[in-house]
Amino acid sequence: MYSIKTRLLVALSIVLALTTIATGAAMYYSVQREVDRLLDDSLREVALSFDNIRSQDVVQLKRRFGNREQSIVVQIYDPISGTVALSRRMESLPVMDRVGFSDFQLDGKTWRAYTFLNPYGQIVEAAQPRFIRSEIAFQTAKPVLLPLFVMILLVGLVVWVIIGQGFHALNKTTGAIARRSPTSLQPLSMKGMPREIVPLVNALNDLLGQLGESIKAQQRFASDAAHELRTPLTALTLQIQLAERAKTDEARAKAFGRLKDGVKRATRLVTQLLTMARLDPDNRSRPFLPVDMTQLARSVAEDLSPISEQKHIHLWAVSETPTVVVANEDALRLLLTNLCDNALRYTPEGGEIRIETLIKDTEASIRVCDNGPGIPEAERERIFERFYRAEGTKTIPGTGLGLAIVRRVAELHGGKPSISEGIGGKGVCFSIDFPICKAAVEDQPPEADE
Repeated sequence: MYSIKTRLLVALSIVLALTTIATGAAMYYSVQREVDRLLDDSLREVALSFDNIRSQDVVQLKRRFGNREQSIVVQIYDPISGTVALSRRMESLPVMDRVGFSDFQLDGKTWRAYTFLNPYGQIVEAAQPRFIRSEIAFQTAKPVLLPLFVMILLVGLVVWVIIGQGFHALNKTTGAIARRSPTSLQPLSMKGMPREIVPLVNALNDLLGQLGESIKAQQRFASDAAHELRTPLTALTLQIQLAERAKTDEARAKAFGRLKDGVKRATRLVTQLLTMARLDPDNRSRPFLPVDMTQLARSVAEDLSPISEQKHIHLWAVSETPTVVVANEDALRLLLTNLCDNALRYTPEGGEIRIETLIKDTEASIRVCDNGPGIPEAERERIFERFYRAEGTKTIPGTGLGLAIVRRVAELHGGKPSISEGIGGKGVCFSIDFPICKAAVEDQPPEADE
């Protein structure tokens, strides 16, 4: 684990330090060059000022120089007599073998010299130690370098404050989350948030919203289970008591038969409740892939054929063209199974149930139509509510959850079930639209199935 703030501060500090060093070095180098140029001009001027010295003047000049402590040392050498006049009491300067500027070592120090041969044959040298130039350059650059270093320190302080202010919003958000109650799932406030952490806060708010929906689904499941299981369990308890009190084998067998039916109804109710609970949480983890609804309709019709044959109901699938949608296949199978199961429960013997898959415009549609008793117009809006059962159907075994599951699956796929008249103007027809998978449709040849 590392700190972004610390990394930023360290990185910026290093950059500022390197910038300061580079700027200071460049500035000092520039001053040093200018000082060298000025002092070179001074050396030349001093040397040229002795252009009228003759051989007989060197001895007098030697006494006149005495022991002057000056930064520039002048040496006049007479090649004829070998006399040397030096402006400072020190070791004689080496006589350069060429005219102009040159550097030489003397007593372990580097000197800069200008050599001049005057018209009378005297070799005039004006020399100066290099370290004096460095001192002059440093003293010249110091008034500029010191404010530069102070300015860099101030910039570093300002950057530290700005970074601290930038992370204040993040720390504020962290504090707000830490102070929250575990049951609080309200979205985090976006007020005063910097643009850079808005995606993070949005992601957190989305997660809180999904968590809230998941908790609501769990609460809804617990509430539904407690509400709906109370009656079946009470009935089972009574049926057990009746079986215990039965005095004849016939009465006992009848009681146990009712008990088995009650267990089946309770089992179906629990299964439906669990199905609803699985559909409610975050379904984005479930893959949406191309699904051939034509094949799926055939498969569901085949699975339910034993029940339809037992009731002498004609259950069949029809398709005018290959119908491929982007969906979760398991959820879609559950939707079709519930619609067909619902139709099988209410369609009388000798009836008909038709599963249609077709394409209209930019959507694929699936329909389950029957010629049963139908649903009154006034009750069609409520038929998809949990545990709601239309008038006149309560004598038929059911949980009131089948169509609620259908609506939930349709919503997960961005659709909404609609109801119209069934086969031959009788019964009911449920329709749900889904997005088409065009690429998959184009790869398949047209076919019809009946």
